Amino acid sequence: MESFDKLSARGRFARFMLLVGVVLLTCISYFFSVYIHYRSSYASPLSLLFSRDLLLSFVIIAIIWSFIETSFKLNEVYRSRPYSYILILHTLENVIGVSFFVLSMIIFGLPNYGRSVLFLFCILSIALSFGGKVLFYHMLRYYRKRGRNVRKVIVLCDRSGQRLLAQIRRHYEWGYNVVAVIGDDYMVEKYGGLLPVCKIDSVDLSELLTQDIDDFIYAREDINSHDISQLLDICTDYGITFRLYSTFMNRVSASAYVRYFDTNAVLTISNTPTNYVGLLVKRFIDIVFSLGVILVGLPFFLIVMLLIKLDSKGPVFFKQKRSGLKGQLFEVYKFRTMVVNAEELKKELMDKNEMDGPAFKMENDPRITRVGRLLRKSGIDEFPQFLNVLFGDMSIVGPRPPLPAEVEQYERWQMRRLAMRPGITCIWQVAPNRNSISFDDWMKMDMEYIDNWSLTLDFLLIFKTVGTIFRADGK
Repeated sequence: MESFDKLSARGRFARFMLLVGVVLLTCISYFFSVYIHYRSSYASPLSLLFSRDLLLSFVIIAIIWSFIETSFKLNEVYRSRPYSYILILHTLENVIGVSFFVLSMIIFGLPNYGRSVLFLFCILSIALSFGGKVLFYHMLRYYRKRGRNVRKVIVLCDRSGQRLLAQIRRHYEWGYNVVAVIGDDYMVEKYGGLLPVCKIDSVDLSELLTQDIDDFIYAREDINSHDISQLLDICTDYGITFRLYSTFMNRVSASAYVRYFDTNAVLTISNTPTNYVGLLVKRFIDIVFSLGVILVGLPFFLIVMLLIKLDSKGPVFFKQKRSGLKGQLFEVYKFRTMVVNAEELKKELMDKNEMDGPAFKMENDPRITRVGRLLRKSGIDEFPQFLNVLFGDMSIVGPRPPLPAEVEQYERWQMRRLAMRPGITCIWQVAPNRNSISFDDWMKMDMEYIDNWSLTLDFLLIFKTVGTIFRADGK
């Protein structure tokens, strides 16, 4: 319901204005970052503003930030998201944007003004773009509160549409004014003193819809195709937007789209992400990020490997068969945190399993070594899995890869977690109570990730995972 007020042309215009505003503020941030540090080298701000290098930088910035804004849908006009969430998104956007900008500077031979300029650019851009959006949202709410840019709505509903009706009336900032409700005896009794309510069997829709109505919302439990067809014809004749709401639509709205078989429209419900470009970007980020972690962290990993060798006998790495995308088996890599014969000892400890379902978990597992306990608490034992990410078996963010034996015990609804490439971190790994989450809740969190996947969600989970590593509360 966050973006329920995307009013076609107005919504597109608002999104375009947000995009233009962010790009302009980012360019302004870069201009002042350069000028503040090098103002003694220029006779006036105009001499810098119209320099060839700065104009080319503006073009590159416009391309990069436009791509990030539209790819991550940061220019959507949301009405109920907290400002703290918007601030996190803009911080991630600018960190990514500045990184790509530095790469573009190298490619196009632009002058490198130094790290201090880039740091100031990033800070100014975050502050200005975030402040600009907060101002924009306040302005929208100000106008809506005073009855500007409001759409008049008629709602035809029964008990099942009460929640929607209550939300529309409560959130005036959405810009919907309910001028009439059409319902049964129950709706007349409940809303008769609050709104104009008409009984469904005694109302003349043609007369009612001539009263300067913008939207007609059909919100009934039983979807009658004949009634909807007639309502569509009437709304089409009067130029009124028709909206359909039902509990069924709530279930499929995030994954439903229309496809055509020749000229036949088919409602298609996909239960996994279908954003092909977004998934390609996700894979590109996986490769670049994994390479960076492996190359930068190599000296640290060598120290970890030495500590493992000194602490206990056995190999440095632990390899294990796991189920990946579509159930395909692959070997997952981890730093060894247990004694060599851990799998044999597991059979003797099954009666002490603290996790419900097919997974095994034990707080004071005697198989874990001293160094292994430290590695598990910080999550460092998972770092070799960046090799799995590089090879394409895993992603940075995704459901954890299960053991084949666990998959054999899955219930049917839990099988869908294999429909997406497994990852190093996911929603469960960053939950505050991750050490006490039940198996079913863990599975539901994975389903939540699959149903709501986006590049933005991935970056938020990576951001939170960093905090989890420093919290060092793993078991």
